[in-house]
Order: sequence, then C-alpha cells, then structure tokens
Amino acid sequence: MGGNRDTNQNPNQNPNHRSVYNVGRQEARTINNADTINISYRDPTPIESAEEFLRLGETSLHQGFYDSAVAQLTKCVGLVVPDPSAAAHARFLLALATLRGRRPSLCSGPELTSVISLLSPLSEPYARFLVALVEEDRTNAWMASSEVPVELRLSARQVDRLHADLIRRHVPAPQSRVWQALNERAGGTTS
Repeated sequence: MGGNRDTNQNPNQNPNHRSVYNVGRQEARTINNADTINISYRDPTPIESAEEFLRLGETSLHQGFYDSAVAQLTKCVGLVVPDPSAAAHARFLLALATLRGRRPSLCSGPELTSVISLLSPLSEPYARFLVALVEEDRTNAWMASSEVPVELRLSARQVDRLHADLIRRHVPAPQSRVWQALNERAGGTTS
C-alpha cells in the first residue's frame, strides 16, 4: 500500500543486500513481523507564533481566500500578541475576513455581530470607521443622503491609507458615505 520495495538485486543472490521500503518521505531497511504499520508525519515547521498566523492570514486575505484568512487570523487572535498595535491589526483583519468580501448588508446577523465584537474594544480610527461602515450599510442609512458630510471627510483623514485601502478593497459598499470618505482617503476617486 503506497510502499515501494527496492528490487535491484535478488536478496538470495547477495547476502549483504538489504531491502529498502519507501513510504512517502520515509524509508526503512527492515520491517519485522508487522501486521500493521502506523506512520505518522509531523510537519517540520509547525506554526506556533501569533506573528506567523498574522502573516499567513494577511496573505490569505490579500489573495481573497477569506475562509483561510479567518482560520489563520482566529488562531492569531487566540494567542498572546505582544505588540498591541499588531493585536489590533489582527482583530481588524479578522473582521474584514469575516465579511468575506461582501458589503455588510449582505452578511448574516451573526457575522455582523462577530465583526462588531472584534472591533468594539479597539480605539484605532480604522477600527471605528469599519464599525461605522458596517452600521451604515446594514441599516441602509446611506440611502437618506448621497452627500458625504464634511466632518466625515475630515475624520477619515485620521485613518491611515493602508487601512483605508484595505476597507475599500474588502468591503464593497460604494454607496455608503463612510466608504466614499475612506475611498477618498485611500486615494480613490469618487463617483
């Protein structure tokens, strides 16, 4: 089953010949009277650090692999991240991945509750703006007016361009006034 036996020489013709059995990456010279052979393989580079989960989750998010991003970032958030700004960034990325590239009004109630609970403890401007975008879009409050208030544009300047761009790319809600303000901040054009 999946194993190969080296049969270059007949063992009966050469007493020094020892058979080699290969299973995947493993090899054995002899197997003695085994009814069952259990082979376990441990990944030589296990992921154990929050930083590595953050890196993998961020890469998955950028590639649009939202399920993978959620899995990796959930592991990251579950570990102790020594840098508070990295911990906040991880929670923010997990919130984005939880939305799975959809506008908030198309997400389920439990998904939105999860997003809000991830972001609520954060004081970073980008987290507050993502909460505002979720709230505005899920209630369709943007329908009341299409004009972006000046104060919203001014407060969007507090959001760094990296996070504004992440929101713009992963939360497609261009009708939202919050989204429009962040789009301007990220260097996009308004329509």
